[in-house]
Amino acid sequence: MSEQPPRSTLVQRSTPHPGVAVLAFNRPEKRNALSQSLIDEFLSELATVSADHAIKAVILTGGPHFFSAGADINEISRLDFESARGCRYLEDLCNGMAAVRKPVIAAVEGMALGGGFEVALMCDLIFASEITKFGLPEVRIGLIPGAGGTQRLTNAVGKYQAMKMILFGATITGQEALSNGLVTELSPPGSVLDRAIKAAQQLASLSSSAVQLAKEAVCRSDKLGRDDEFERSLYYSAFGTAHKREGVSAFLEKRSPDWDSSGA
Repeated sequence: MSEQPPRSTLVQRSTPHPGVAVLAFNRPEKRNALSQSLIDEFLSELATVSADHAIKAVILTGGPHFFSAGADINEISRLDFESARGCRYLEDLCNGMAAVRKPVIAAVEGMALGGGFEVALMCDLIFASEITKFGLPEVRIGLIPGAGGTQRLTNAVGKYQAMKMILFGATITGQEALSNGLVTELSPPGSVLDRAIKAAQQLASLSSSAVQLAKEAVCRSDKLGRDDEFERSLYYSAFGTAHKREGVSAFLEKRSPDWDSSGA
């Protein structure tokens, strides 16, 4: 089957092999930041491939340097506690990913930060490059992860490594992620997508019903150890703080935040 042409601007869909769909974030000028427009396109494409009986496995990927830099800070700057809670910010992304019964593979080259890392954590397998870096830097702008990051990362690597990454906003290398059981496999730079496609081909050749039931069972075990709603409620609370306003302003103004004079 020939590769399909891109069907959207911010998310490109292709079928490199029968039974395998690739969705690629395509906002390189913003390091694939997750604007609401990108999220809407992504969820539309995801729903399409999820409903297509010919597709047995889905791959999510980004560019060679950034899988995704996370949420769009310009959009975040306009949200406070009430507006974030009122629009249930990021809930559509979380629910859309959770609704996919087919196996979803993240093929991560370069950086996966904040919400971009959380999208990778929502996937069933993570294939990464040797130069990939993962991080949840939200604390640096007065926020916390809000798309399941505190919950999934803790389940994946344990409390103390998760605390280190989240409280300090620290990044880890692909090798560190592999050592901590966070990624499935490392590949040389530039080869991650090809490796993910080969894995997806293997999945596509198996019993789709058995694969989906197995995914459901594993995800059930993972979900029992999480409280995503509690995390999201704290995330929305953070939008109402002076530290969020100062942190986001400092980021956009390219300066260091002044936490002491922010009025918190």
